[in-house]
Amino acid sequence: MPEKADTRKGEQIDSPGPETKALFDDAAVAQVEAKPEAIRKVAAATPESSRGMPESVRKQPSTKADRQEFFLPVSGFVWFYPEEVDVTNHPAFQRLGRVYQLGQTHLVYRGGTHKRIEHVLGAVHIVQRVIDAIEHNSQKNGKATYKRSALQTEEVRFVRLGALLHDIGHIAAGHTVEDELCLAERHDEDKRLDAVFNSSRWQNAEGLTLTQLVDQAFAFYVPGKLRNAGIKPSHIVRLLIRKTPKDADKDPLEKEQRVLENSEEIRLQVCRDLIGNTICADLLDYIHRDWYHIGKPKPFDDRLLHYMEIRNLGVVPEFPSPKDRFVISLGRRPKLRTDAISNILELLEWRYQLAESVLFHRTKLAAAAMLDRALYELWGDTNEDVENILLPLSDEEMLAKCRELAEARQKRDKAKGKDNGLVAAKLLDALEKRQLFSHLSTRFYDDLPADVVAEVGNTYSAAGGDAKRASTNRNRALRLLEADFGLCPGALAMYCPGSVNEKIAAVQIAVGSEIRPFSEFEEKHNRQLSGGHLDAQMHRFHRLWRVHFFIDRVEKKRLGPELVSVLQRAVEKLVLGHLVDEEDNGRIVRSLAGLLTQIHGSPWLGATLCETPAGAHRDPNVATGSYPLGADSIRSYIDTTVLIEPSKAKE
Repeated sequence: MPEKADTRKGEQIDSPGPETKALFDDAAVAQVEAKPEAIRKVAAATPESSRGMPESVRKQPSTKADRQEFFLPVSGFVWFYPEEVDVTNHPAFQRLGRVYQLGQTHLVYRGGTHKRIEHVLGAVHIVQRVIDAIEHNSQKNGKATYKRSALQTEEVRFVRLGALLHDIGHIAAGHTVEDELCLAERHDEDKRLDAVFNSSRWQNAEGLTLTQLVDQAFAFYVPGKLRNAGIKPSHIVRLLIRKTPKDADKDPLEKEQRVLENSEEIRLQVCRDLIGNTICADLLDYIHRDWYHIGKPKPFDDRLLHYMEIRNLGVVPEFPSPKDRFVISLGRRPKLRTDAISNILELLEWRYQLAESVLFHRTKLAAAAMLDRALYELWGDTNEDVENILLPLSDEEMLAKCRELAEARQKRDKAKGKDNGLVAAKLLDALEKRQLFSHLSTRFYDDLPADVVAEVGNTYSAAGGDAKRASTNRNRALRLLEADFGLCPGALAMYCPGSVNEKIAAVQIAVGSEIRPFSEFEEKHNRQLSGGHLDAQMHRFHRLWRVHFFIDRVEKKRLGPELVSVLQRAVEKLVLGHLVDEEDNGRIVRSLAGLLTQIHGSPWLGATLCETPAGAHRDPNVATGSYPLGADSIRSYIDTTVLIEPSKAKE
């Protein structure tokens, strides 16, 4: 049968009547915002001629008839409202099209070159599917003792906007710069969001910052009570995607935070959980998108969507409340939805595999460790505004720009007798050419006693709570090893992760009327749901921890197998502090010093071994000191006044 012709084409559209025009008057704005149904009335009366106009001149809310579609890998067609399209066209948003989703993973998995812009667009598609599922489930209240609700019209608009902007603060090499080195604020903290939302660096063709565009385009969707409290659209989306400061006194949005926490019009916790908490739009997109681009696609099983609900927990269950919660309903005993339990565990397994196979791939970590060392050498002892330097750059531009800055620093350092710029430039040049370091030593979670793992993590990773101190300790240990073994500065790199993301286990589940995080429910009810599977999986996440050491390939070859073996022992004993039985630092360091005075190729071949570090000759040109865990440097036991010439030692 031939398709029916579109009779609307060429049809004369009548102008809006007086009732519709009245809704556009300033005096009627509050009524529109206080009554979601008014939005639908206005939208129904919207002249078609206004569709597609820039949001800055639109006079009414958009409707589904105004939507545009993008085609994405994994997602297929994804639709967006005109206001959202204007946001995607803003320069601050387009910046995400230049930042890798998986950082340096493409150096190993060559298909992993997708950008963050693709992920956030896909997250909007996922969050809309979740919204639709919640809407469907809200109609199933029946005889249940609890009530379910759908998202309100305004909540839908801001949840979609939050999904679109949840990664807006990311920069090139963000994990290294923010989490490992603490050279800049995190991507979801207010300082970074201010820099992206409010900077004149990114204005659209109309001269609007992202904040101004959002406030203008989404003003229709701020409910009446929130508007009367001074809440703007940009406040709402910022509160949905930011990391809330621990110190309320230093919170620039503290007033707005309190208003939304107590609002039934925009339920803050519900909306945040839909966007980026545990099992959320963020996870459900990236877990499939990352695997797809890696080359190992996973099937999307949407059964979990059908079990997603918003439980009304207010005093009057029939009405929305700030106490409401987004949950995955597992049914009630004895009719538990075991397929949903399996699906949650499957997502946890996929997240584990992504970490094990991709994020913790040894070659990828070699590149990450080199970048960590390079950026610390470049900026670790400065007060440079690293965020401002990196914000506009792509990942490739970041390497080139940092190398340029390192070369400039190299010239300044030369006059001061330093080599930080030289080391940084050398490492960055190697990264650009993919001349990655070779493996030197690795210790996994089960290789070391629990107390050693804890001490190493606290000393060398952000898990200790002080990322700056940890990065300083890593660099100090590497510098001492290089000097102890006569290696060129910058010949070593170290990777020591913080905690591994396992938050899927904290997803809010509902069994009957009981609502708890999955992991807490399991603990309280003697592992009834997973039969111990969740505990086993969490243990596997903990076992992902490892500490890697890498070495320049040329230097490794120059050392030779015997000296490399001594270097590996020094790493385990002096850097990691793994002492067994009756070992102590003094005897270990002296024994290593004795080996270095005897092995051919050692820079200290023929030197005199001292009984105590105090008796050693202190060469002002060869720094000595102690490793972060307390062991003295090997050179502190070596008297270098009697030494075979370096040229003969290297023959």
